[in-house]
Amino acid sequence: MNDTKSARRYARAIIETAADTLAVRDELTAVSAALKANPTLLAALSSPGVPVANKKAIFSAIFQGLSAPLPRLFDMLIDASRVDLVHELVHRYRDEWNARNNVHAARVTTALALDGDAEARIRKALEVAVSGTVEMETSIDASLVGGLKVEVDGYMFDGSVKARLKALRQHLL
Repeated sequence: MNDTKSARRYARAIIETAADTLAVRDELTAVSAALKANPTLLAALSSPGVPVANKKAIFSAIFQGLSAPLPRLFDMLIDASRVDLVHELVHRYRDEWNARNNVHAARVTTALALDGDAEARIRKALEVAVSGTVEMETSIDASLVGGLKVEVDGYMFDGSVKARLKALRQHLL
């Protein structure tokens, strides 16, 4: 079984058994971020040279107070030597949670930084367009010249000046 299928199965099992799925989502994201920020910790938890009991002790000492069923999940991942699956698992859990709660992930890229009002207007327009809640991540790319690019649930909408100039160039040639 490949990692994506395994991660999807773990994610579905967690979402089915968790009492507070939002708290679990946030905690999983925090654990994943901590492991990304500290690759040495991930290496130690994934290493076959470190005894399983030590891995569990390290994990439980660092990540105290996790909501059920996360402590049991990480015990299972450590036992199965699948801790490296955590980043994919977080991605799959977030996708599953978003689908069940009508939440759409959006990535907005602009040429200049957005102020709070502009960000709120874009979020509102996206929420109307998708008929749901939008979790929006913003970034800046000066090469866009102006306008914005929006990616929502894997669909890209490019309203940047750069894209318009490229289309005009193709039309004229």
